[in-house]
Amino acid sequence: MNLEYLKTFREVVRLGSFSEVAKKLSLSQPAVSFQIQMLENELGIRLIDRNQRTIIPTTAGKRLLRFAESTEVEREQLQRDLEQMREEVSGELVIAASTIPGEFLLPPLLAEFRQLNPAVRIRVTVSDSMTVINRVRDNTYEVGFCGMAPAGQDLESFRVAVDEIVLIVFPDHPFAQRGEVSRADLAGEPLIFREDTSGTQQNLESQMYRIGFDLRKWVPNLVLGSTQAVVSAVEARAGIAFVSNLAI
Repeated sequence: MNLEYLKTFREVVRLGSFSEVAKKLSLSQPAVSFQIQMLENELGIRLIDRNQRTIIPTTAGKRLLRFAESTEVEREQLQRDLEQMREEVSGELVIAASTIPGEFLLPPLLAEFRQLNPAVRIRVTVSDSMTVINRVRDNTYEVGFCGMAPAGQDLESFRVAVDEIVLIVFPDHPFAQRGEVSRADLAGEPLIFREDTSGTQQNLESQMYRIGFDLRKWVPNLVLGSTQAVVSAVEARAGIAFVSNLAI
């Protein structure tokens, strides 16, 4: 059944005049009559009663009118749905992240993003900062989150959060009740490091070097591959460590 013919039929019933419908729909009056006749021929029943003054829908015409109105509502809803689909973000978002962003920063942000974009599938791969940078650089991932800015001009980087590196110790360690420690205090303490490719480790070494403390000359008690592993090792009294404030 032709939707344009149904539209014309609705207007004929509503306006009660072929000439008025012709003006509104930019049709000729014979074209309006033809469309109504085509509907009647298709359905095999008269749809309107015509006299000199009024156009009245028959019982069949009233039933067709209800159908035409519901069809128009559905058509409009379909158009809205399709428009939304055209505007909707969809596909797969694959992100590389180092441990701090991947475990602490991204989860709440991605949960909010997912609510706004339910058609997007999200996958986060967690590794160290240097691996994140290298995987974005070689186009394995389109975007990465890590704790250090990439060297060179081939990648763009933006700050999305500010973090602090803090010293953590087990509860009854002599440093536990102190608000600060000096370089001299650290002498002889068993330190636990992240791996060299960790953004946290590189930032720590850089900041400590600025105050005259070269951690690269320090022999660590342990070198571990994730922040959570470092925290667990401190809890197990394997040593003390510098970690992201977000991790505690």
